[in-house]
Amino acid sequence: MRKDIKKKIQQEKNSSAHYAALILQTPSLSYTDFKQLFLQYMCAKFGLEPEEIRTDNFYEICQLSAEKASKLPFGELDAAEKASKCGGATTAMNKKILFIMAVKREFGVEISVEESTAIDTFTQLCQCIYRKI
Repeated sequence: MRKDIKKKIQQEKNSSAHYAALILQTPSLSYTDFKQLFLQYMCAKFGLEPEEIRTDNFYEICQLSAEKASKLPFGELDAAEKASKCGGATTAMNKKILFIMAVKREFGVEISVEESTAIDTFTQLCQCIYRKI
């Protein structure tokens, strides 16, 4: 079981690195092509398939990833966390922060706290990163 988990994590890491490299090694990448590759990058990081994403809301995407990893139905993880925490950040909020930190590191871009808190949608995130690279 542990070997399977480690193998899956390594595959996701390799896949996200592959998409990041494609983005960074293609200097004249159109926004449309960037967005498609960045979607693949994010899905690899989040353990999702592109067809599973049916929203542009970035928090909901983070929530979907957290719930898929926890194997709970949509909405139940967030409800359980609210019931057990008093004002703490949810797993989805933590995923958003950690993902933006990974993007900053792996793409070599600066994203201010103000910019990151203003990102509500996947499209806004793509536009922000595309402008910076």
